[in-house]
Amino acid sequence: MVKQNIDDYERLEKIAIQQGKKALSKSPNLFDRTKTKKGFFFELKENDTVHPNYYAIHCVDGVGTKLFLGAWSDNYSLQPIDAIAMNANDMATAIHAFPDTIDLYLAVQTNVEKKHMNEIMQGFVAAIEKIRIPDAPFNPNIGKIETASLDEIISLGIPGNGWDVGVVMTGYIKKNKVPNLNPKPGNIIVGVSSTGLHSNGYTLARHALFTRDVEYRDEWKNQYKGRFHFNDKPSVLEGKTVIEALQVPTAIYLKEAALIGQKFDSRDIYGINITGNGLANFNRAGQNVSFNITDPLEPLPIHKLLIEESKLSPKQAYTKQNMGMGFAYITPDLETAEGIVNLINENKENKAKIIGEVGRNNNKELRTTIYRPYKGKPLDFIGYNN
Repeated sequence: MVKQNIDDYERLEKIAIQQGKKALSKSPNLFDRTKTKKGFFFELKENDTVHPNYYAIHCVDGVGTKLFLGAWSDNYSLQPIDAIAMNANDMATAIHAFPDTIDLYLAVQTNVEKKHMNEIMQGFVAAIEKIRIPDAPFNPNIGKIETASLDEIISLGIPGNGWDVGVVMTGYIKKNKVPNLNPKPGNIIVGVSSTGLHSNGYTLARHALFTRDVEYRDEWKNQYKGRFHFNDKPSVLEGKTVIEALQVPTAIYLKEAALIGQKFDSRDIYGINITGNGLANFNRAGQNVSFNITDPLEPLPIHKLLIEESKLSPKQAYTKQNMGMGFAYITPDLETAEGIVNLINENKENKAKIIGEVGRNNNKELRTTIYRPYKGKPLDFIGYNN
């Protein structure tokens, strides 16, 4: 097998995305009802015959290689929460959207079918309960569930216990509530805490932290360069084992975002899901502005351990991880920002604070700058390429 580093995965993903876009561009009618600003976290579709006052909002995602942790720990109830969260947090960026339907596709090996499907579905039930929004016009429903027995294709860290999941989450948002996605100089940025690595960068994390004996497949053993076993407790993790710290589910921000939308009712507020591409996610919306992060949230212990063991540079760390901030809001003024911070902190599910301000930028590409990163000098992130 050809040895790959972490940058290879990102390069290959970009190639795949480019090839897919090229194929799709040959049939423009596939997008004739699309109303989304290019490159944001969700897709909006118009159908005035069926729902004339609303756009349908679409999100799709999976869990990635965090699924290894379920097989290794024999706990299959946590990654379903991640699968829902990754979609819900993209939808949360719209502030006023209500989730409607969740469709699930599960590819599984024999042991998972026999022993773990009830556990997996209980995880999905728990997660979907977390995205029920008070005073919403409808509850989120399961749409369709499809399973495929793929013993010869799917594999994880324990023979016969592999599975993968794809989640499609759709919802609705009133046409007159869609955020403007037009940040202005002087807008205030609110940061919201993460719970861990969420569901991003787990190939790097697994290979950097764990010893090669966690992998039973010979062709992958040499990818593992770490020094830890699952139940080791390095001091930086403050009493947690390595696998416990890695397996903490992704925070879910959708309900919180909807409460913000209900209370402040401003189209000048929108959310940023700090997932893949890290701080560059701020650069998905706007013109002639910069996002200046002057008082960032503190990275969590698992981030600090990963940086120490992987030797990531500060720039790489803030590109590949959320570094303690899983979500953010662009808000029109200080009063609104303070109100959002108070709402989140009073809710006590996550922690929030004002982290910076939108500035003017005369360059063509958007820029995000963190002035006080964890270790190192200020860092710039220019543009957004996905």
